[in-house]
Amino acid sequence: MQDEPEPPRKIYGFKPREFDRANPPPAPAVTPSDATAPDPGIPVADSSKINVHDLIRAGAGTGQQLGSNAVVNRENEIHGILRENLQHDLAAGAYDLGVLDDSKRRRRIRNYWIAMVLLNGPLGAYAYWIGHQMAIPFVLAISAMAFFSARLTWETFFLRTHY
Repeated sequence: MQDEPEPPRKIYGFKPREFDRANPPPAPAVTPSDATAPDPGIPVADSSKINVHDLIRAGAGTGQQLGSNAVVNRENEIHGILRENLQHDLAAGAYDLGVLDDSKRRRRIRNYWIAMVLLNGPLGAYAYWIGHQMAIPFVLAISAMAFFSARLTWETFFLRTHY
């Protein structure tokens, strides 16, 4: 039986970090005033204190001191289309739910209260009857009531599962 030849070696490498540019960006236009202006350097600060308004003024340069970045919702054709679709759906009655069946929720809440009374009633009576003389059974009864109540409330009102 002959040995099979080894498969060709795989060469691994890093992915390219930049996209291939089909059209290079245009070169920025150089104005004669930019090319001939000397570097102004670091301006000399006054000996007086500065506040934040001075910093904003210095940072803004000749433009506005404080800009507004608030989102402006401009009306476009999509808003009109969506409004027409909503009117069409409202006319067709797509959002009318009618009378909803509430019997399942009512039955779940009724069963919740029945279970609370059937378990917490005897445990509460036992805790009252035993009193503080026997600490361990008293604490166990109270903690069983708390655990059962929390669990049943969670399942009934938050998980909406059958218990």
